[in-house]
Amino acid sequence: MSVSSPMNSSAQPCRRIASNRLWTPRGIVRDPLVEVAEGGRILSVRSCGEPDRLPATEFYAGLLVPGFPSDCRAVFERLRAASASLSEQLPGLVRSDGVLVVISGLDYDTLRLTAQSRIRRL
Repeated sequence: MSVSSPMNSSAQPCRRIASNRLWTPRGIVRDPLVEVAEGGRILSVRSCGEPDRLPATEFYAGLLVPGFPSDCRAVFERLRAASASLSEQLPGLVRSDGVLVVISGLDYDTLRLTAQSRIRRL
């Protein structure tokens, strides 16, 4: 007789990701620690000043943006060409079927992209 542990079909593996900032429609979260389901859906958000002390935590320097359009590189180049801050541009871009990205190399005080800014899909 074999005994197997029951599997929960609704259980999804998740990632724990920390960053400098997280963009939300309600404002910027500093030192975010987010749990992300497979597919990029945010499960939880909290602030964490020392994410390096938590096991299995990925850290990405920059601004996490959930719901970014899936053609992220092309959209990023349009953002780079515009002179407005990300806080002005992101509300019109973010959507429920978007992807999770991190934007690095930006000016945190103004939330503007710089020549060093990069985007990475997570």
